[in-house]
Amino acid sequence: MRSSKFDEFDLYSENLLLAQHDVSEIISHELMKGEVREDFLISVLASCSEPPPILVRGTLSDGKKDAGQLDIILCRPHAQLRKMGSQCYVEKSDSLCVIEVKGNCTGRDLNRAEAKAQVIQKLKGKEKPLYGVVCYKSKLTEATIMKRFGFAYEANTETYFDPATAPKSKKSQWPKIIYPNLDFFMSFEEDKKIFVRKYALTPGTFRFARVMNNPLIKDLFSMVKSLWKTAHH
Repeated sequence: MRSSKFDEFDLYSENLLLAQHDVSEIISHELMKGEVREDFLISVLASCSEPPPILVRGTLSDGKKDAGQLDIILCRPHAQLRKMGSQCYVEKSDSLCVIEVKGNCTGRDLNRAEAKAQVIQKLKGKEKPLYGVVCYKSKLTEATIMKRFGFAYEANTETYFDPATAPKSKKSQWPKIIYPNLDFFMSFEEDKKIFVRKYALTPGTFRFARVMNNPLIKDLFSMVKSLWKTAHH
């Protein structure tokens, strides 16, 4: 597909994000390095819409329990933000999406994200914000990541596919999804660029679809912008 002038700006944003990740490697303090990267990603994502979406760092709460530290929270318009320094205490009902940011994502990181997603779901309230992981690099191979999100590999075409979408497929033969409570996963790593997002295959049955746009950040912009604009109506 031929790229557009708009793609050039998106590619600039993606390259800028990756460059900032590499430059921030000089910071030895891991917590500080993580916060610097989160703040920079927030500033990049804020450019996806005007007025800019409300993106903060902090936690979600139902008034009694909270979800612990969260990297980036996309809030609803007019959300009440209870700020404590650089952190925000956000009501679950005021959240549209939560993004966990990883420098070099591991299997343990994804297991922790899956557990965190379950904690958020158990907070009181009908609203369910999207929850997923965005990483700059991953210690897992592309094959491992895709397998854990329910995909199989077709050697003849050298492509990944979900057997659940095949005609007359039996549910008992579908690959198991290891992270069923995540809504999306994105990796910016060169030669391992991946964006998978949950969708309803049938009512009550959820699988993951792989999005293959280039540059990849276009899909992250689109997701954040769609959630933000829809919440205005």
